[in-house]
Amino acid sequence: MKKIFKKGFFALISLTILASCKKEGSLNANLDILDRNEIAKTPVDTWLDNNFLNPYNIETKYKFDRFELALGKNIVPPMESQVIPAMEMVKNVWIKPYETVGGATFIKKYSPKQFILAGSAEFNTDGTITLGTAEGGRKIVLYVINSFDNTSLASVKQMLHVIQHEYVHILNQTVDYQTDYQTISRGGYVANWTQETLVNGRAAGFITQYARTAPEEDFAEMASNMLMMGRVTYNAAVNGTTVEGQVKLKKKEQYVVDYYKSAFNIDFYALQTNVQNELNKISAPVLSKLIGPTLGYTSLSSSPATESNQSPEFLALWNTSKTAVAAIGGAGRSLNSFQLIFGANNLLTVRYNYTNSAGSAFMADADYTMTISASGVATITLVATQPVTSTYNNMNTIRTSVAGINTYLTANKFKIDWINTIIPGNIGMVGSLGAFYKQTDNSSYFYGTMGQ
Repeated sequence: MKKIFKKGFFALISLTILASCKKEGSLNANLDILDRNEIAKTPVDTWLDNNFLNPYNIETKYKFDRFELALGKNIVPPMESQVIPAMEMVKNVWIKPYETVGGATFIKKYSPKQFILAGSAEFNTDGTITLGTAEGGRKIVLYVINSFDNTSLASVKQMLHVIQHEYVHILNQTVDYQTDYQTISRGGYVANWTQETLVNGRAAGFITQYARTAPEEDFAEMASNMLMMGRVTYNAAVNGTTVEGQVKLKKKEQYVVDYYKSAFNIDFYALQTNVQNELNKISAPVLSKLIGPTLGYTSLSSSPATESNQSPEFLALWNTSKTAVAAIGGAGRSLNSFQLIFGANNLLTVRYNYTNSAGSAFMADADYTMTISASGVATITLVATQPVTSTYNNMNTIRTSVAGINTYLTANKFKIDWINTIIPGNIGMVGSLGAFYKQTDNSSYFYGTMGQ
């Protein structure tokens, strides 16, 4: 030990001597070449800066950082080629609709400040997978980026539903939703939502199984599903469940609409329309697949005499019928409009609305079956035995007068489609215009407002 100490003492003296003999002078070295852990920006980085960081102060991290993700889980990095397609959909389907309805500064004011992208899902021990998370209102993690397909509506909806859901949580952290919301389904929340079915969930007033986990998840699922499903499909889902489920879902819907208005002055239905317009750019909704009470639309309403874009053939039939109805018994009746009412099990009710000389309103109904082929072609057949209630009896009064229209319906097959190529407008919404085009002559058709 003594020997070691001496050597140490000698080294200390030597260092002291060297230090006392040092000379001052400039350092001939270029410090700029030292590695400062800077990585040159790629075109992807520049795109993200221009579309997220600069306008919204939102950072997007796609270069793999294991500490941003759950430890102990096997998660792969995102492929760089997937980043722009995914984030472009984030901008189009999430940011743009909020900016349109909430104002240019809305996202800047209420946005998360960071997106973390992961290539795969996070697999959980209960057999479920995590597709997205939000942390403290500041960060959203998006998984399965490597399998994202911006041409697939299902893929886009899956990812954007995650963002819409997590963003509702962020908004709730800014302004809390009404606490009495949770009383609507009190007793219906469960410990393990994975054991529940969608049918039973909706019957109990939950839009999805996951909504049953807690009131705050229920609220986020309601808002996000209403946005991503759209009003037509959402209403069809509500109409397809039990009376109890319908009452609860409609009540929850009103809470969501009121919350967005009172907390942020946002018209939720306008926001919903803008989201759907962006989704429709990816894949347009097929009208023939949205006909029926549990699918979408339940009616088409038309007033041909006041709609200048009706086809000449159908308009001529309508005007002939209108003249004939006016002449029935000299009573001065007026044929005003008609409806196609789409019921369950291929039931189609054709309803004519007319008034008598005193202005009293009447409805005349007739039942048909309507089958729709996979290609969207409808075949309409009169039901042999008609009901005997008053509206069906009224058909006996005007049947001869509207015979031309009734024959037109049953003697032809019709391609069901939108009419937006003739009359520009939104498609897939409540109030959008749909048409029945004669299969053998596309210039012969009738159209009307699609309703629920």
